This record gives sequence, structure tokens and C-alpha cells, in this order.
Amino acid sequence: MKKVAFFVFNTANGDLRVHRQARLLSENGYEVRIYCFLEPGLPQREERFGYTIYREDQRSHFTRFFDDQIMRRLRSSRKSTPFGASVAPQLPPDREPVRPCPPPPPRQLPHHFLEGEEQYLQYVSTINKVWAREATAWRPDICQAHDLDALEGAAVTAEACSARLIYDTHELWTDQPFIRSQPTVDYWDALEARLIRRCQAVLTVSRPFAEVLEKKYGMEVRPLHNCQEYRPRPQPSQALRQLSGGRPVALYQGVLGLDRGLEQLIASARHQQEVVVALRGYGALQPALVQLAEGMDNVLLLDPCRPEEIIEKAAEGDMGVIPFLPTCLNHYLNTPNKLFEYMLAGLPIAAADLPDLKRFVEGEELGILFDPFSPQDIARALLELWRDPQREARGTRAHEACRLRYNWETEGKTLLDCYTMLTH
Repeated sequence: MKKVAFFVFNTANGDLRVHRQARLLSENGYEVRIYCFLEPGLPQREERFGYTIYREDQRSHFTRFFDDQIMRRLRSSRKSTPFGASVAPQLPPDREPVRPCPPPPPRQLPHHFLEGEEQYLQYVSTINKVWAREATAWRPDICQAHDLDALEGAAVTAEACSARLIYDTHELWTDQPFIRSQPTVDYWDALEARLIRRCQAVLTVSRPFAEVLEKKYGMEVRPLHNCQEYRPRPQPSQALRQLSGGRPVALYQGVLGLDRGLEQLIASARHQQEVVVALRGYGALQPALVQLAEGMDNVLLLDPCRPEEIIEKAAEGDMGVIPFLPTCLNHYLNTPNKLFEYMLAGLPIAAADLPDLKRFVEGEELGILFDPFSPQDIARALLELWRDPQREARGTRAHEACRLRYNWETEGKTLLDCYTMLTH
């Protein structure tokens, strides 16, 4: 049995792409371990569907005990302020719609490290070395990094064990909003350029991302979409309709983070009263969004759901919304997970007029596009989609597209083909 070591820079709790791949490989005769973060309250070893999660960190056993048993209790007992900032957030201004959205201009980043960035990069390298030490003792046959911040650990292990190396990048790494200085861009670009040459296979989440990476590095990159396992269309639930007072619901479901157009989505509720905007998720922006929505009776902020409930919870909405702002290339070319989640739930889709979203939403006739920088244009799209006599048919087409093509049963063959190529 071939041994496979996954490396992922998180706790491996909610990363469905990682778990889908690990489960598929284990079901096809591979022994899989996931090396990832250890955080207070989580087990160091965990069995799931035939594979094992190995959580490690850079702390000593004494420090780990202190953090887990003492500091965790102190943190949980503290009272936190609801918004975390003294300056109240403001609703974004409107603008004349621009469609399709133009590509983002080159970012003007400071030419020096920002506070904490160098320490963070050192931490990433340190934890990668910890994972590599643990994985090397196991002697895997294949090492797969999930994203650039786990590639060093996978590459070090692969070299030590004469193993094959796979790089699965979920993002265009240095074109993300959280990369905020030119020295940090240069660090990650240099690391990727050095280590990607050692890889026997490179995967990413979409064709546009693959094209960018192929042009950048002159090597084949295989797209592997973040599709869910196919399941019958869920029966619509009335839970959100009850919360919305019977009005239709436009649902955003996912991370509540920067540059996802969530402030603009909330601001769009001021331009119409017919459709309720609902945001379900978690993230750093949540307190500010709660404050922005205060006093608006057609905006709902909902608690996040468990990963295994994503499709059923999505089906509570009347339409799915994807308002990502094209502030960077990663967002401009994005094919987000929620696209396939909404499709599988049978929702028509209102989305930002971005290249790959347009390919699906217009190409498959699933919904309507808008300028995500314009709250008024978002409101126009939500009303237009709700009143569209083809709205139900669009949701049916979305679900049917998942049954026929955009499902993990189909996409997973790309992963298995890749592993077959490397092991024979």
C-alpha cells in the first residue's frame, strides 16, 4: 500500500477539499496521513474515513500543556467587545455600474515588511520543519502540499524520502488581499519558483488559475474543481422564510472576510425592500457587518453551519449570491466553492461579473451578473432574478449541471489519474 502525506496549514477541520481528496485516496488503496496544526481542544491523532490526521505544532510539551489547560480557560473567560474597533464602519458609496468588471490594476504595496510579517514567515517555516520531521519518520511514497504555506514541509519530506511531490495550490498565492507588502510577495514568489520545479504534478482549483500558473512557470497545471459529492436536490426548507417574514431570501454563505463584497451586499438592501439579504458564516469581518446591518429589517446575519450541512442550509435560500470584489487577481479569476454549493442546492445565482463566474452563470444560464462595487446594481440583480419567470428553471439547470458534470465523482478522477501516473 502506497503511503501519502498531505500537508495543510490549518487544523484540517473545515477544509473540505483536503478531506474529499484524502477520503478518495484511502478508498482507492492509499494510506493517507494529514499533517496540520495542533490547537487547544483538538486531538493530536484523529481517524476519519480511513485516513489519519496528525496535528503537530512548534511548542514544547510543557508549553502546549500550559496553553491548552490554562490559557484556554483564561481566554474563554474573558469578555470581548462586540465590534473590536472604536470607529464605526461605514456603508460603502455607490457608483455607476461597470460591467464586466475590469481586471484589477497592479497593486501598490509598501517596499518594507509590515509589523509582524517577518515573524509570521519564520513561524510558517518552523512549523513546516516540524511536520517534515514527523512525516519523514513515516517514509511516505507521495507528499502533497495543499497551498504554498505547506509546500516547504512537503518538499523537505519528499527529498528526504525520495518520494514524489504534488503541489495543490488553492489560490494565486501572492495575489491575495492578506499579502500586504512587496517583500512578502517576493518571499513567497521565490519560494514557489524554487519548489514548484521539484514537483511531479501541480493541481489548482480552476482553469483560469491553471492558465496563470502555466504561463508563469512553463509547466502543466491540472484544474481540479471544488465540487461536492453529488446528492439529490434538497427539499426546500422554510426556516429562512420564517426569519425573513415571508420575503424571498438572497443568501451569501461562507467566510465573512475582506474584499468579498459583503459591505456592498448589505448596502444594497437600502435600495430595495422586496428581497431579504442573509449572510451565514464566520470570520473577522462579522462584528463590523453586524454593526452595518443594525436597524435594517431586510438583512439577516446568521450563525455558521457545520461543513456537512452546507448544501441543505444553502437550499433554505431563494438564490445564492457571490459578490467578490476584483481587488486582486486571485479574486478576479476566482471560481469559489460556494458556486458549486449553490448549484448543488438548486439555487439560481446572482454573481459578480467576473470571468469564470460569467462562464458558469451566463454560459450555463444559471442567473444574473452585477457590478459588486455598486450596491444599487446588486439590488437591481437581486430583484431581477427574483422576478425572473425562468428563476426556478435556472435553479433546476444548476442542479442538473452538478449531476452531469460538476460533481466530485467526476472531478476526483483527475486526482486518481494523477496518482496513478506517479505510482506506475
